[in-house]
Amino acid sequence: MKKGLRYFIVLLLSFSVLQLDAQRKEREEEKPAGWNWNNAFLGSGFNLGFSNGFIIGLNPEFGYSISEVIDAGVAINLNYITQRYRYANSTVRYLALGGGPFLRIWPVSQFFVGGQFEYNRISLSEKTNGSVISRATAEAPSLLVGIGYGTRRIGQGQFYTSIMIDAMNDLNSPYRDEFGRVLPVFRTGFSFYFGRKGKKD
Repeated sequence: MKKGLRYFIVLLLSFSVLQLDAQRKEREEEKPAGWNWNNAFLGSGFNLGFSNGFIIGLNPEFGYSISEVIDAGVAINLNYITQRYRYANSTVRYLALGGGPFLRIWPVSQFFVGGQFEYNRISLSEKTNGSVISRATAEAPSLLVGIGYGTRRIGQGQFYTSIMIDAMNDLNSPYRDEFGRVLPVFRTGFSFYFGRKGKKD
């Protein structure tokens, strides 16, 4: 009797393993090989920051959901920044245009950590008492890193809000004030997938 029970349990376990393996293969066959437009998305982010002035910007992006937890792509950034230089009683205005790759990792549903490398070309002008006293151009790399909260449905869309800071020390960075201090940047973004084929979170 015990011997028959052992055979029955082994047979049941073998059948279960075969069934699970068949389900795994079926899921793999459902996923298209190579590039999948259901994983590609297009969107934009909006920047906002404050400190002796303000930062306002736009960040169009094209990305791809590499896996259930990783998004990667490239983004363009256009930022308008004002800073009041108290020691000189003047205001400096920056127009920064740049771009670079980004990465967002969603370790748990609705929360992510992310980074974006930018290389910016910057035009600036300084005003005192309403008159422009100097103009200049500069270039600066930036590495924005931060955390965010949002919704992400691969094949449908994304919406998120994040806070980021520039982790590099370039004094020409548009994300630092006159003393080189980091300016936090709040970003809200949304994206739409090309395929619009629904998947689970």
